[in-house]
Amino acid sequence: MHWADVLRHGDGVATVAELVAAGLSRGVVDNRVRGKSWQRVLPGVIVAHSGPLLVEDRYRAAVKFGGADALLSHRAAGELQGLRIAAPKAVDITVPHGRRRVDTADVIVHQSNRNAAWIMRRGIRCTHIPRTVIDIAGQMSRLDDVRALISDVVQRRLTDVEELATELKVCPRRGSAHLREALGEIRGGVRSAGEGAFLRLVRRARLPEPELNARIQTSGGWFVVDALWRQYGVAVEIDGQSWHLDAESWQRDLGRQNLLHAAGIVLLRFPVIRLSSDPAGVVAELRATFNVRQEAS
Repeated sequence: MHWADVLRHGDGVATVAELVAAGLSRGVVDNRVRGKSWQRVLPGVIVAHSGPLLVEDRYRAAVKFGGADALLSHRAAGELQGLRIAAPKAVDITVPHGRRRVDTADVIVHQSNRNAAWIMRRGIRCTHIPRTVIDIAGQMSRLDDVRALISDVVQRRLTDVEELATELKVCPRRGSAHLREALGEIRGGVRSAGEGAFLRLVRRARLPEPELNARIQTSGGWFVVDALWRQYGVAVEIDGQSWHLDAESWQRDLGRQNLLHAAGIVLLRFPVIRLSSDPAGVVAELRATFNVRQEAS
């Protein structure tokens, strides 16, 4: 393969070794870097243009730096795969265990002795989505963040609970406690960080366990509520931090609430922020409602 084809196949990114093997001398490479028509962005890695680096340039260069079988991983892979996460400051790659690659200011190198599955995104080899999610979640310190990440990818069907559980079985145990708890909750029906926080609050208060994402039949059709205690006829909706309704949605929501009431269901609503700012108040309102409903039955 001619060296120009090497660059074309690599979308303008190649190692010096690849270019030399394809017939270009190291002297020519050095001259083009000195002349600033090319850039040496990482040790032994060339980007064949002089302009600002695109995100994909950085990612391709990092994988080239990692060598054969290197994969884009963690947050960098997650960004390409459409995960709703903050963009990484440095690029993570995963290389086979035992390969000597030293971190740079721009690249963090992880070693793995697993023969990881991989996928292509924008022509870049990445860890597959279950591995990517597990890797990112394992670096998170807050359970709510782990739960939000996993809930989001499962709801959008980027992966599923069983694929994540399979990947979790072979990942390092360090940092996996939040992962295991979040997966257990999602298996039980939790769909969001708010629902997970509410379920934990219910369990800490030793309240009866609710059905999660329960379906209720009304005269106006079936509705799904976040939590339901059928024995009391009490349902709960957790409203997110950005929750708001325009006039049309507000009227539709009132109609839904009225239909639930006509079906014998009392609907309580809690903003997610109250679960942390006023947990005792939330529990007290639940207990009071349960008591009233029990006395009325």
